[in-house]
Amino acid sequence: RMASPITDDVWSMAPPQRVQGDTLKTWDLADERTERVQLSIKSEGRPIEGKIELWQTPSYTPTEFRVYTEDGKLRPVNAVIETPLSPKTVAVFNKANVDFPFDATVVQTGLGKAYDSLSDVESERVQGGMIKSYSFGPEVKSVQVLMKTDERNMKAKIELTQGPNQVRQYIELYASKGYKNPFYTVIQTPGAYNTIRVINQNTVEFPFDAWVLPYETGDAGDDADGVVMSGGGWGR
Repeated sequence: RMASPITDDVWSMAPPQRVQGDTLKTWDLADERTERVQLSIKSEGRPIEGKIELWQTPSYTPTEFRVYTEDGKLRPVNAVIETPLSPKTVAVFNKANVDFPFDATVVQTGLGKAYDSLSDVESERVQGGMIKSYSFGPEVKSVQVLMKTDERNMKAKIELTQGPNQVRQYIELYASKGYKNPFYTVIQTPGAYNTIRVINQNTVEFPFDAWVLPYETGDAGDDADGVVMSGGGWGR
């Protein structure tokens, strides 16, 4: 595998901030040269419900996404936020009530673009209104997802389901310029028979390109053969 866009030891690079329910924490990215950051959120095993925003100015939010994960220890949140322009602040809201705190960190890892690590892998065009499903066997421990556009905005949802449509995690994303602010995440897929659904929530004239493939597998020799593509459908 090429150099990963995320780091596994993010929690040792910067101390986690405890974000209580119904509160906001911000990370001001003072260094203009910071091109991207890794956002990671975990809990002690309770659900995570959060909203993350990249603030450019008080009135401009080029990227925002909502996250839900049923178990923030088993399936933490790890994503890369592209931050090409300054000034820039990452805001993390805990949308749950006071019983559901989580730990978050935002780190400049110095790693390259996610697209560079996947540039030799063919993407799939997801038209507006379309749903693409990807099923993974038990040998796949985690899945990476990259989404980007040619020039327009991006409105998408990524769902992890297990068993008969049980949603274990989802990310709902809006990027005003999906080519300047592509979105990359690694989703943990413990257990058997996990399905990732990528949904383009925009209208038909707003397609995006998606890469969905195994990130970690149980056997070192395994590669993208662990994915089973099912046909795209149309929906919301």
